[in-house]
Amino acid sequence: MLDKFLNAPLLAELRQLHLFKAMNDQQFDSLLLSLRIKNLQADQMLFQQDEKLTHIYYVYSGAIKLCRSTRKGDEKIIEVIQSGASFAEGVLFGGAPKYPVSAIAMKSSSVVSIDANKYLKILQSSNSLCINMLGHLSQRLHWMLKELDKQTLHNASFRIVDYFLNQIQLGQDSTSYDLCLTIPKRDIASRLSIKPETFSRALKSLVKKDLIAIEDNHIILKNVNQLREMVEFEEI
Repeated sequence: MLDKFLNAPLLAELRQLHLFKAMNDQQFDSLLLSLRIKNLQADQMLFQQDEKLTHIYYVYSGAIKLCRSTRKGDEKIIEVIQSGASFAEGVLFGGAPKYPVSAIAMKSSSVVSIDANKYLKILQSSNSLCINMLGHLSQRLHWMLKELDKQTLHNASFRIVDYFLNQIQLGQDSTSYDLCLTIPKRDIASRLSIKPETFSRALKSLVKKDLIAIEDNHIILKNVNQLREMVEFEEI
């Protein structure tokens, strides 16, 4: 039975997702019956580190943080999954039986759960589908490697500005931009592998340079084009 919350706009989004884009209509339709919507409240756990992998996920709305616990009991955010993105497929394709991280809603969120075994069976039924899927995943891998380079080769100010620019909606160019942060600054710092105190100092430095302004949870990017050029030429 098809989940009643899988409406037409959501199905259109899923059809364009890299996980499904290479499927033909028959393959996609056969998977639909295993899709379910899960609604989560802020701080509600979707799955726990070392739990058996049963599903992969797509964030329809909200934000999910993937995190690990250190030996000291601290939490390290590995990634923040925003709406329009999927997660856990890499673990599935790698053959790992368990989730290596915990997934927790950062605010009220809706995610689509995809039965992992059902998804794998569809892939295993078609060589051409797997080849097409590899193409889409290769593009995603290149993007992730680029993100890794940004975190390891650049300073805190560069990472922060690059993060802010990536939150801008398409079509926004030279004018200033009012960016409303939807997750706490400490979580952004953890995502960017920056200590909270370093994050605060970098923000103050950007304000002092008149590149941004801060108003509560709003970051005003004073000149989007200028910031993009600074990131492109690594002048931050």
